[in-house]
Amino acid sequence: MAIAFLIPFAKKFVPGFIGLLLIYVIIDVLRKRRIQKPLHILPLVLLLAIFAMHLLGLAWSQHPHEGLNETGIKLSFFAFPLIAWLMPSINKYQFQLIVMSFVWGSIAFIFLAFGVGIYRSTLHHDIAYLTYQQLGIFLHPTYAATYQAMAFFILMNNAAQKEYLLYKRWLHFTAAAMMLIFISMLASKAGLLAAFISIVMTLWVYIRSKQPAAKIFAVATASIAVLVLSTLIAPGALVRVDAAMSDIEAQQTPSTVVVEAKSSTQLRFVTWHAAWAILKENPAGVGTGDSESALVTKYIEMDEPYAAEKLLNAHNQFLQAGTEHGWIGLLLLLLTIGVVALGAFRIIDALMINFIILCGMNFLFESFLEVQAGIVFFCFWIAVHAATEKK
Repeated sequence: MAIAFLIPFAKKFVPGFIGLLLIYVIIDVLRKRRIQKPLHILPLVLLLAIFAMHLLGLAWSQHPHEGLNETGIKLSFFAFPLIAWLMPSINKYQFQLIVMSFVWGSIAFIFLAFGVGIYRSTLHHDIAYLTYQQLGIFLHPTYAATYQAMAFFILMNNAAQKEYLLYKRWLHFTAAAMMLIFISMLASKAGLLAAFISIVMTLWVYIRSKQPAAKIFAVATASIAVLVLSTLIAPGALVRVDAAMSDIEAQQTPSTVVVEAKSSTQLRFVTWHAAWAILKENPAGVGTGDSESALVTKYIEMDEPYAAEKLLNAHNQFLQAGTEHGWIGLLLLLLTIGVVALGAFRIIDALMINFIILCGMNFLFESFLEVQAGIVFFCFWIAVHAATEKK
């Protein structure tokens, strides 16, 4: 529960708690002298396979120091499956405690971010501290928004079952609205898409649970209205959305002139093109820890000095995996997502369906699994899903 609470709140402390939990389950297994068979083995095996692939990629890495650092960052691919494998299965009550710990952590982060943002904006007389990276504090706004989008869905899913925060309906929906407003203020385009996905998933849950049509309409209208209005009002949010649309339109206009990319959307077109070119040139990948240098070299070849200077990654997890580990790495990531999605859809696990859609969407626009904020989120929920009793 501590890890679930800290995921959206204080990422610096999460690795320590993961280590403590791993030590605890190992000691518990040694004491009982019995290893319990996991309820769902395949997702755990696939996470371990991804970690093994990183270890194997060290064999042909041209930058072993960077490769070892990257492998260390990705220890969650090893730790969480091992924890889920060794620990006793999670019952429905325990699962709900874990889920609500994540929700409370998300709420706590909002208050912390707003408090710090108001203090900084007052101190520096600059409203920019209440939006985008400044508001996210130590989290990139895309990750912060994704956490909030999932927490929003959890609240709305619970509301469909008439389970409210502290048994107070007004508090429950106030917290949900606050999450949507916070996502808008983070001004992340991927974050806004994540919020929209969670709203659509909420409507699906309400329709499946045969809620009254008036209630479904009210939830849909209120959720969309809060998200749209807060986006229109929030400083910077609408500007970033307009810039993205302009960049997409400009990309559709043929041009033989090479220009330096300036906006985040333009930069993504550059990084995607570079990563795809590297994958085609290196079917087995460039090796663990070598993707950054390979991409920088390609940016220089493409006459994109800004991308090279900023050492930008692929900004697409599928292409990032392909760049570093080739077609096998790309297919292994796709297989992991497919297996988790299939398992969630088979039993109609709404939370995991929402989770895997949010991750899949983020994988298209960010190298989501290249930092702790994305890796822990991804591995944690897959491990919890694999260890939870479904009956």
